[in-house]
Amino acid sequence: MKPVTNQKGAALITALMLTLISLAIIMLLLYYVTTGIQMSASQKRYKTVLEAAYGGTSFAVNEFVPKLNSAIFGNYSTGVSDLMTSYASNTSLNLSLGNLACLQQKLDSTTNKWSSGCSKTIDPRDNPDMTFVLKSTLDTNIFKQQPGYKVYAKIVGTPVKGNTDKADMPNLRKGENVVESADIEGGGLTIPTTYRIEVRAERETNPQEKANISVLYAY
Repeated sequence: MKPVTNQKGAALITALMLTLISLAIIMLLLYYVTTGIQMSASQKRYKTVLEAAYGGTSFAVNEFVPKLNSAIFGNYSTGVSDLMTSYASNTSLNLSLGNLACLQQKLDSTTNKWSSGCSKTIDPRDNPDMTFVLKSTLDTNIFKQQPGYKVYAKIVGTPVKGNTDKADMPNLRKGENVVESADIEGGGLTIPTTYRIEVRAERETNPQEKANISVLYAY
């Protein structure tokens, strides 16, 4: 056997190895850059939908719950009708309410007094009490209308039934959980009604972009 004594082709093999190593480094850098961009975009989308969830929560507890509570002490059906007239006719908002009888129980009774047909699951998409859409208010003649965010809100528990007047009156309900004389309006210990509300927001065109918020709300 004759040993190989020349080194022809060594430079080519070395160059190919260096090229391979360089390509591996470049591919690794591209992977890190691409992953970083994807994570940044994902965080941006999540932050946007989370803000929609916060906005939906604010809207529900500052607009819908007070108006429905006030309706309970007047004419509930009329109050609901007025609420729907104010908001359901808004084609951008598209407000819809769930089971009205259950919603009334949830607003005005502790959880253990809800009827068996009222959903207590914590998934806000499972028989939601309120559903509406939040969209951009930018001028559509200038800016293209982007898909909005659908918000599901659901009262999943009423741990405490308070005694504060829900009809926008500065006095207490007479005779309900009042520790002083029930004959004196405004007397007694003020106890707010407490609700546990689950809220979910998701993009209309992509439900995978979503955010959930749990709220403990005292009214």
